[in-house]
Amino acid sequence: MESCILFANTDRSILVVDIPRSIELAQIVTPQHVDRQLISCKALDEPWQTRDPGQSQNPSMSRSASAAIDELMIGAVVQEALQEVRGAYTGPWLLPRVTESQQRGNTKDAAMSHKRKPSIHDNEQINEVPVPYIPPGSHYLLGAIASQRDEFLKTAPTFDLMVLDPPWPSRSVRRKKNRYSTAYDMQDTRSLLSLIPIASHLKSNGLIAIWVTNKPAVVDLLKSPGGMFDQWDLESIAEWVWVKVTSKGVPVVDLESVWRKPWERLLIARKKSGSMRLCPDRKVIFGVPDLHSRKPNLSSLFKEVLPENYLALEVFSRNLTADWWSWGDQTLMFQQRHHWIEGTISEGCEINDPRRHD
Repeated sequence: MESCILFANTDRSILVVDIPRSIELAQIVTPQHVDRQLISCKALDEPWQTRDPGQSQNPSMSRSASAAIDELMIGAVVQEALQEVRGAYTGPWLLPRVTESQQRGNTKDAAMSHKRKPSIHDNEQINEVPVPYIPPGSHYLLGAIASQRDEFLKTAPTFDLMVLDPPWPSRSVRRKKNRYSTAYDMQDTRSLLSLIPIASHLKSNGLIAIWVTNKPAVVDLLKSPGGMFDQWDLESIAEWVWVKVTSKGVPVVDLESVWRKPWERLLIARKKSGSMRLCPDRKVIFGVPDLHSRKPNLSSLFKEVLPENYLALEVFSRNLTADWWSWGDQTLMFQQRHHWIEGTISEGCEINDPRRHD
């Protein structure tokens, strides 16, 4: 059986996952075979070149003691997990990728290749509009949360799992053109999240999983007294950490960096009246990053802990998943045909194979 998991330790608390393959596998239902490949950016071979500002701008000076301790604990867990993988695994950190060739001497970062929009002249039929790939059993609501809320309330079932990837406030993202929209402040974010009917559409023993940034205010908005978890009547039960690494398994940012961290966190919660547990309650997932805003697809991981034929919803999604519901204004983003190669690799593309490295 095809898998996106390249390594797992005994209790599956530490994984190495191939991100493009996780999205490819999310397009099918077993026992189907993957018949198209996702176009990716070239894998990072070396860590990002970053330089922390001076001590006078050190963010830790304004960080609460609990947030600082939280960060230190995550760093220690990641370091220990990295040592375990290096001691037990000698295989590749990613699968071969299909990447767009840098044509006409273009040396721009391949990670920006997702900006390209299909021209009408790319089609053999001038009037033909490319139809996005729709995985079997998937349902989607395309549009802003506010505009689609009534439709969601009318048509959506209750779910065993809800995955959210909110547009958290970010100055760096807002400075970049052609990026997804972000909220401008935490109050905007709170108002946006309040529109999502979690309490009424999460099953009594269901789970909610929310991607968060490393900004302490983001976690506080969810977990502090009176925060969104309280509003939704949830309690935190687990945390997964996605650690971004190079093709050689080196974190893309030094673990000791003050200003940037090489990880993103997934907070997992249940209803306070629920009994669902995850064991282990902390999971470290290593993966080589792909295009901006592409995260590991989690369907194969949650399949291990949820009931058979579970119902799932992803909010603020950028691609669809077979048998899942998806809701957001960019939910068809990576379903567009110019992001995929049918069957074998075609002319104009190249293989980025990590096993070619020394």
